[in-house]
Amino acid sequence: MSAPSLASESASVDERSSSPSWDNAWPVKGHELVRLLVGFIAVVGTGAVVGLTFTDWTAPNAVTRLDERVANWWVDGRTDGLNSLAPWAAGPADTFIKIGISTVICAVLLWVFRRWDEAVYVALPLVFEATCFITITHIVGRPRPDVDRLLESTVNSSFPSGHVAAATVYFAVVIVVWRHTAALWARALSLGIFLVVEIGVIWARMYQGMHYLSDVVGGVVLGAVSLIIIDRVLDTSRMGTFSDPGDATGATSSRRSEDAVPAGRPSPY
Repeated sequence: MSAPSLASESASVDERSSSPSWDNAWPVKGHELVRLLVGFIAVVGTGAVVGLTFTDWTAPNAVTRLDERVANWWVDGRTDGLNSLAPWAAGPADTFIKIGISTVICAVLLWVFRRWDEAVYVALPLVFEATCFITITHIVGRPRPDVDRLLESTVNSSFPSGHVAAATVYFAVVIVVWRHTAALWARALSLGIFLVVEIGVIWARMYQGMHYLSDVVGGVVLGAVSLIIIDRVLDTSRMGTFSDPGDATGATSSRRSEDAVPAGRPSPY
């Protein structure tokens, strides 16, 4: 009588453990927050020194002269059609729009994977980049290009480009996709959308007269560095790798819960 009941109980446990369930283990640990703080200080310090060196302490120089030529070149090439297109191209990196887009993406990731890892991986670079950008641009205080600008902004400093930095950290979504599937169409689609957004924002911000070329380069570097820091600080082992993508249906077990369950007992997840 006991053998069938044990077999039935085992089958029931296996069925529960194989079905997707919510994993509430928060992926950011205390020591990782300390490393993020160190990274923030390093990025802000380096960005401020670089920005002040080229735009203030040694100006005018070859960089600022090239910036001025490029800024005027964009103004000379304006057309009514491109004037109407530019706000749409820059839109995905506007403050409220990027928050909305990121919120939807994170909500989808939470629903698909039933855990925090992927959503935090997408959201944290945006927060890190924005915090660094606000601090650096306040310290450097570079005026925006002295050209006819197509719009105004409450942030009057130009270096680095916060819009471009925000667009660059969208690449976190591409990384998540590539670490979870080897499907060529999904990888190509995610990369293609990112490139359209990134190039569109870079073009629009210079075309509108809001940033110099060096501001845009600084934004790309800030976004890329933010991504690299987050990728290095967080434990991304559960997300798989580019060569060995993780499985969305079987990737819901928690590191914390696995460590807490004694050997020989099934995981509650």
